[in-house]
Amino acid sequence: MGDVTPAQSGAEPARVLAGRYRFKEPIGSGGMGDVWQAYDERLDRRVAVKLMRVEQPTVPRVGQEEALEIRRQRFLREVRTTADLHDHPGIPAVYDAGVDDETGQLYVVMQLLVGREISTLISDTDYDYEPLPVAWAAAIGTQIASVLDEVHRRDIVHRDIKPANLMLTPGGVVKVLDFGVAALLGSGTNPHLTQEGMTVGTPAYISPEQCLANTVGPAADVYALACVLYELLTGRTPFTASDDRSHLWHHVATDPPSVRALRRDVPKAIERLLLAMLAKESERRPAAAAVYEALLPFALEGTPTGNSPLLASDGRDLDPCRPITRPFGGWTHRARADTRASAQPRVTGRPLTNDEFNEVVDRAAKLTGEGQFAQAADLLSESLARAGDDVAVEELSLALAHVYFLGGSFRDAAALFERVGAAREGRYDAADATIQECRYYEAQCRMEIGESTAALAAFDDHVRWEPDAYDQGAVDRHLDALAQIMRLEAGAERFHQAQAAAVVLRNAMRRYRGPEAPELAEIDGFLARLRRLTD
Repeated sequence: MGDVTPAQSGAEPARVLAGRYRFKEPIGSGGMGDVWQAYDERLDRRVAVKLMRVEQPTVPRVGQEEALEIRRQRFLREVRTTADLHDHPGIPAVYDAGVDDETGQLYVVMQLLVGREISTLISDTDYDYEPLPVAWAAAIGTQIASVLDEVHRRDIVHRDIKPANLMLTPGGVVKVLDFGVAALLGSGTNPHLTQEGMTVGTPAYISPEQCLANTVGPAADVYALACVLYELLTGRTPFTASDDRSHLWHHVATDPPSVRALRRDVPKAIERLLLAMLAKESERRPAAAAVYEALLPFALEGTPTGNSPLLASDGRDLDPCRPITRPFGGWTHRARADTRASAQPRVTGRPLTNDEFNEVVDRAAKLTGEGQFAQAADLLSESLARAGDDVAVEELSLALAHVYFLGGSFRDAAALFERVGAAREGRYDAADATIQECRYYEAQCRMEIGESTAALAAFDDHVRWEPDAYDQGAVDRHLDALAQIMRLEAGAERFHQAQAAAVVLRNAMRRYRGPEAPELAEIDGFLARLRRLTD
């Protein structure tokens, strides 16, 4: 068991799995188990941990052991299937798998996804006044078809394509989730992992052959994708259950509905494609590769002008057209640090008490000292949302900036140091020690990310004020800033400016460290080399 975090005070300590995966909070449930957000403390990263759900009925049932073994095998199938497909950008990466020694539960550790479920995207859209652009629906469909083409080439059928199993992630990449009910075709070594008479899938998206418990092949996924596309375009699935007719009855017996009857701006070519994908006979449906080719031209049209971009919670772009129109980059990340680095964030939830504030600061410092930068950053970011006054915001922001700096997230750190310094300038003299601390670390960050001109300007701004001689940390930063100015000027081959900076550094070193400071000899040697270059 792990330490109690401030957010967990009075609750059970955070669970640690396999000695390295510290659980934070539940984030969902799949067909086979529960999913938790966690931290991999060995590699200092955020991960998702999926645990196979264990159900222990009080009264033993006939076939209970068989059902449990089937669930276990299907969970293992998901792990192996997803791990084998990790090269495709539309499938989340698998990092680890094993058995929990304490509970005997199977677990899989996967890439933690940030973004929006397609089901949420649909439910948040007002289809009466502003439906999703056709290009967005086509781009989402194109990406799903690409994943399906890949898995079908490997003789895998997903069998549960639906909006809740699709995630739109930063950069606009669609991830296909939950291969727990996937079937492997044509392999005698892989048993059919369903009990006799069981129908696998979700009623609103299930193919006719699945409804009839017939043999299921890749065409079933194409049918389900058609249902998803129809819903993306109209806000409703092709068939709706009623008191006298179920989804399954409609999938088997009702003719596919026209999408243009509900939305006239859908191109006729897309309507023809959907009708073909919804064919009752599986052999009449196009392959996933053909669906990809048919949707691609519409996806390439890009995001319509005037439409507000889809954004993740951290401010990054979710536009599904972007991976298709700009496949190797150029994604607008919309200042990830700016979202979390606000000097005056909106207060959400109950404001932090003084005791909680102190707990957060101490806990973040402890985590940082242990190299757990991801946990420390999340703890401070979440606490910032509850900081009720300028002083708390400032101190938590500065602590978060230092966590980013120590963790190597220099761009995020630079934005925060700059913002905190600017916020203080409105209330304090520019020589304020904290402002100068911010300028120094901002300069360090700029240098680390290759912004030499901005780094030099920030260092110059920092050294304009003399530090308090009794503040050893401030003196160390001042002398280091002077040394960095000297090196940056020399690196830019401005040797006269570098020589002048070296003289300033030597005088400051002598003043603060004394005439016997060992650094003076090194500076003198550097000055001698510079003089040879300028003579």
